[in-house]
Amino acid sequence: MNRLFFNFSKVNKLLDSNVSIYLDFIRGLSAILVVMEHLSSRLFVGYGNVENPNILVSLLYMLNILGGPAVIIFFVLSGLFISRSVLKALYEEKWSWKTYLINRLSRLMVVLVPALLLTLVLDIIAVKFFEYEGYTNAYMNLKNFVGNLFFLQNVYVDVYGSNAPLWSLNYEFWYYILFPILLLLILNKRKVAKLFYFLSAILIISTVGVRMSTYFVIWLIGTSILLLPKTNLLKHRLFPIMSFALLLIVLPVRPLVMTGRLFTNQWTENLFIVDLLIGLVFGFFIYSLLHVTSNSIRNIEFSWFGGISKRITAFSFSLYLIHYPIINTVYYWGAKNGFSGLQPNLGSIAIEFLLIIFICMIAFYFSRITEAQTYRVRRFLKGKTNSNRDQENKQNLAG
Repeated sequence: MNRLFFNFSKVNKLLDSNVSIYLDFIRGLSAILVVMEHLSSRLFVGYGNVENPNILVSLLYMLNILGGPAVIIFFVLSGLFISRSVLKALYEEKWSWKTYLINRLSRLMVVLVPALLLTLVLDIIAVKFFEYEGYTNAYMNLKNFVGNLFFLQNVYVDVYGSNAPLWSLNYEFWYYILFPILLLLILNKRKVAKLFYFLSAILIISTVGVRMSTYFVIWLIGTSILLLPKTNLLKHRLFPIMSFALLLIVLPVRPLVMTGRLFTNQWTENLFIVDLLIGLVFGFFIYSLLHVTSNSIRNIEFSWFGGISKRITAFSFSLYLIHYPIINTVYYWGAKNGFSGLQPNLGSIAIEFLLIIFICMIAFYFSRITEAQTYRVRRFLKGKTNSNRDQENKQNLAG
């Protein structure tokens, strides 16, 4: 274990280099790819209805179905960054469940609650004015709303309203809880604590089910990057380029397999092996960035690119949580007025591009009042908990 923490200390320093700029950019770009997939499925006609199919059209449709692989990239990045915060706290002997939960819950809830309310408003508009079928049962609507607040979608309730991307959020939340539990189960020497963590892990795994527990392996790829030592076998400068090229090859495999165009002849959601492959290749790409190129790019000035990366990633979570209800409402407005999909051409591609910019702008301003205020919420919660503790100490002293 000491060796693993030694490896972590090295990688932790590397993540403070310009490599983080690339990772921020990838995180923001992944959110945009998710938007592109959901938008294109409502904007363009199905590929089978394309009037003039050609290689460029095929590439466009391929680019527009990379949202699924982008979510897998999210999982690996989440495993990397969340594991880093946990391991760093343990390494520096500053671990606290209170601090960790405040940090994680404030990050999630400051965006989730407004996003659920926005979903409610937009879905009601779509139901009342654009013939969207939803919210037929007030009890189920309330149940799903509350269930999503507690990250129980796809466990005890459905995702809320039209906001289908919420499926991945409960994966993230339970991974946030499960990882430190498993790590403390290994590190803690007290038998009572070990038993508590063991039973907690079993309860979570049995509750969330096989699929969510299995995908935790992909999330842990991000963790493994932090703990792997540098190896001389991968010191050649071509490895980052090779790993990036391999990543570009494996990304389209998922949608091709899912739609029955590769390795199978029918639609399937049994994609764990493909997703694991994507996660491993992306993990290899991050590893090569850290251990092969980090020294080369550490002193490069990335002022403009770093600024873009920072801005994109700053509203990427908001973009992920609010884009689908917006797309859904606009789609049903168009459908009521006779819209049935656009043929792919320069004009329709320009429309897609402009709509993506429009949705990103909405998400950006949404993030200013939500995501950007995370630090204020954290400071408030930590201040409240610290003041409550001080009051308890004073009462104990008085007693």
